[in-house]
Amino acid sequence: MSADESMDETISLEARCALIKATPAFSILASSQIKELAELFEEKQFSTGDIIMKENDFIDSIYLIVQGKAEVSHEFLEKKKKVQVPLAILSQGETIGLNDTGFFSSSGKRTATVHALTPMVLLSLSIKNLHEFLRRHKELQSKMFSFTSQILKFYLIKQSLPFHQLSNERIIALADKVKEITIPKGQEIFKKGDSGNECYLIAKGQVEIFTPEGEDEESKVSTLSAPTMFGEATLITQSKRNASARALEDCELLVLRYEYLSELIENEENVAKMFMTLMLDRSKPLKNPSVSMHPRTTLDGQEITILKNPMNGRYFKLSDQGQFIWEQLNGNRSMQEITLAFADKFDMFAPDLVAALISKLSHAGFIDNVEINTIPSHQPLWVRVVTKVKKVLEARIAFGDSDKWVTSLYQKGIYFFFKRIVQFVLGLFALSGFVAFIFSTTHTIQIFKTMPDTWILLLCLIPATLLQKTLHELGHAFATKSFGYEVHYMGIGWYWLSPVAFTDTSDMWLSTRGPRIVVNLAGVYTDVILGGIASILVFIIPNAYVQGFLWIFALYVYISAFRMMSPLQELDGYYVLMDMLDRPNLRQSAVVWLAKGFPKALKEPTLFKNNLPEVFYWLACLVFLISVVGLTLFLQGFVFKILNIHSSNIFISLALPFLVVLISSLTIIAEIRSST
Repeated sequence: MSADESMDETISLEARCALIKATPAFSILASSQIKELAELFEEKQFSTGDIIMKENDFIDSIYLIVQGKAEVSHEFLEKKKKVQVPLAILSQGETIGLNDTGFFSSSGKRTATVHALTPMVLLSLSIKNLHEFLRRHKELQSKMFSFTSQILKFYLIKQSLPFHQLSNERIIALADKVKEITIPKGQEIFKKGDSGNECYLIAKGQVEIFTPEGEDEESKVSTLSAPTMFGEATLITQSKRNASARALEDCELLVLRYEYLSELIENEENVAKMFMTLMLDRSKPLKNPSVSMHPRTTLDGQEITILKNPMNGRYFKLSDQGQFIWEQLNGNRSMQEITLAFADKFDMFAPDLVAALISKLSHAGFIDNVEINTIPSHQPLWVRVVTKVKKVLEARIAFGDSDKWVTSLYQKGIYFFFKRIVQFVLGLFALSGFVAFIFSTTHTIQIFKTMPDTWILLLCLIPATLLQKTLHELGHAFATKSFGYEVHYMGIGWYWLSPVAFTDTSDMWLSTRGPRIVVNLAGVYTDVILGGIASILVFIIPNAYVQGFLWIFALYVYISAFRMMSPLQELDGYYVLMDMLDRPNLRQSAVVWLAKGFPKALKEPTLFKNNLPEVFYWLACLVFLISVVGLTLFLQGFVFKILNIHSSNIFISLALPFLVVLISSLTIIAEIRSST
């Protein structure tokens, strides 16, 4: 009978028994056991060229060859290329996956690839069925039983939601760290309020999660079956158990300790994300009732909603999809139900999107009954030291509840400065002051050339810079009040060796673009007015030292205002540009476009139209860098004149401006490299 003629025939029980009996690994079985095992085998057929098993996959079954031939090959690295090298030919009566005493593999992974050379008929036995057979016959429990038990552990871990994307090597390592325990029916695994350092994976049986509500009363939360993990929330949030668990029937559990779970979450991003998703999936999020909603229309006509949390002064921008998810957070719907409702509404099944949004809302305090905390990371000592030093060098102190006194000052007289006629006068001061600054430059140079101890003026500049920074931030704060919005906090600090001040104007998110642009420009406008007043006073006050100090102060204020308009950093100018172009995260999207989209646009110029905000951003950066060169040349020339330095070499003159531009561009270069 040919191979092709026998393909449709069913292998008889007698034929199966004969093949099993002839297999060395099963030679010790009694006739009754061989018959029992034969009934567990399934007939499978493969065509020529079909892959029967792949190298490095977990072993899921063993095979007995009834008919046909197969080639065994192993992958080798040859001249940096992977090639399959044939090792053996298998034929009728031989096994795939077994040797004379047990399994070929000792790791649980396939050690070779096997593909059919001819049409084949095989008898297949799953590892699960083999394991159960060996369990029933305890006298046969040997190394083969231990091996099947270990392989089933691999599959159980891989089937569990948080671990399904782990590599096989990671799963094998994890399987060695988990402990197997048996819990009899009715026994509690842990109680509500316990502190735990272990989580559990159900291998067999059912577990009930419940909350005690009195001496003899309890509320059922859920019933869990294999391969479900539970108890992990306590490990992640470092909190007490929020419910109790008991076995509904005899259960076999895998126990994973905190230190192993912590190591996985720190080093495997997918595991961390899946644990966050798992925790959210079991919760029924409830939106914070204190949060208010504020609809807005973007420049391109898109409807968005901004959430405002008055409890912590935070804001959250939602798209129409995000708004739909927000409206589902009524405390009665699980994440699965919200995901299905989202799919019905938008014809898109996106559990990752739903989980990510709910997680962000939870972190920002917009959800009441869900708290997601990450496991504290165990960083190397040098990383912790650098982090602490950075915190010291970039320290900030915020003064909360600033809105009360800012509102009081505004109402008691500051509002007067926002009247149109007063703004017109201040504008004249700013313009005439800048002209005065330019005309006073030559006179100031002569003063510095003849005046001794000019370093004293630099010392006087230190407290004056603090005044300038304070007035700059007050400009933002009072401009915010002029539009009727809140200033949650203000503060001071230092950035490395430079003092800084800051103001929270995030309430302006609830306004339109125009007022936001005005508020962002208010600090720079205050600087220009302050510099103008100082420059005019140079012509009014006759004392040479005072004149020199006022001119230096005006120069510092103008440079500071110029720096704040830089689109290269997230300062006032950047936020103005972002609002003008109505493109959130403008800098990030512009960097990505320059790295990936710009080369394509050079070949197809019509693509520039699709990214006009990004194009305008880079044009603004180019204009700013050119301005930096001009300003640096001016300051360099000023210093050269004071020190009587005369250089005819153009390269020497351009060295400092080139260095300034290079330093200004390093951040962008680094971001572009990280985006490619």
